Amino acid sequence: MIGHRIEKALQSNEPVTELRNVALDLFADSQTREAVLELFERARPELREADRAGEEDAVMDVMDFLAGWCSPHVKLPPEQPTASE
Repeated sequence: MIGHRIEKALQSNEPVTELRNVALDLFADSQTREAVLELFERARPELREADRAGEEDAVMDVMDFLAGWCSPHVKLPPEQPTASE
């Protein structure tokens, strides 16, 4: 079952942004990258079965942010600045 937070984000006007915010909230709650990635991974087959390709694409975009297949400014979790930066 797609989690409530993911479903709510998918129904927003900016699903990728809202899904990213869900991931950031989970990191703030001490979830690991692997746990967050698994949550998004579990949503994909349900979206595919329901013929919700656009929403599946939004989930996959955020999964790319989690895997690091993206520009550094959208990577999840965000890089923490070092003392020299």
